Amino acid sequence: MGSLRSNLHSVAHQDWKSKLTLLHCISSDLKIIHSQELIHRDLHSGNILLNSLHSAYIADLGLSISTSIALKTKRHGIYGIIPYIALETLDRGQYTTASDIYSFGIIMWEILYGKSVSYNQEFGIRLQIEICSNDLRPTVIGNNPQSYLSLMKKCWEKKPENRPSAIEICETLNEWQNDGNVLLELVKSEEIINSTYLQAYPNNIYKSKFIEHTTTILHQGSFIIFLLNKFYLILIISYNI
Repeated sequence: MGSLRSNLHSVAHQDWKSKLTLLHCISSDLKIIHSQELIHRDLHSGNILLNSLHSAYIADLGLSISTSIALKTKRHGIYGIIPYIALETLDRGQYTTASDIYSFGIIMWEILYGKSVSYNQEFGIRLQIEICSNDLRPTVIGNNPQSYLSLMKKCWEKKPENRPSAIEICETLNEWQNDGNVLLELVKSEEIINSTYLQAYPNNIYKSKFIEHTTTILHQGSFIIFLLNKFYLILIISYNI
């Protein structure tokens, strides 16, 4: 069937039990990955492959790394797609299992709204800085469905330690599938979601690429400003002489 990303529109038209089953499949795979003390490091809807519209598995484990090695790894940048990358990873290259949970939260957003995540701007340095420095997150319409939004927002909490584990997410999703109140809440929210237009930036490319750490970018920017100020000061002194 292809990837989740290429089928988001079709998934959006499924009933909520099917959507929750799909999310449970993804979180179950993530739970297995984390139980092996591995971190996926490039989780997004493009590398979640569908068996059907309510069954999927996580693919592309080429960038996965053990949790112990991740703590020791020091690089100047990372590999991925900006909106799916946790801010601590964007900022300084810190990878933990909580980094994958952040990505899962973005996937929850995509399944809720039936479209690829977009901030209505280019996936570039400006967006990267706004995510890290201004806590920018994808647009959320209203306050419903409350239970779903609460879990989704916990997944993209600023502090990694405040995010739920894959085990906790699996348990929650499993409970929701048999909770009439939660299912009713989800169904009622669809009318508002379907009647709201979320503008998307048209030229974004949803492919993983090398991204410099935000701290490196800001440091380089500060150094350039320092050099420009120094050059300007030399010009003033030379002119006065």
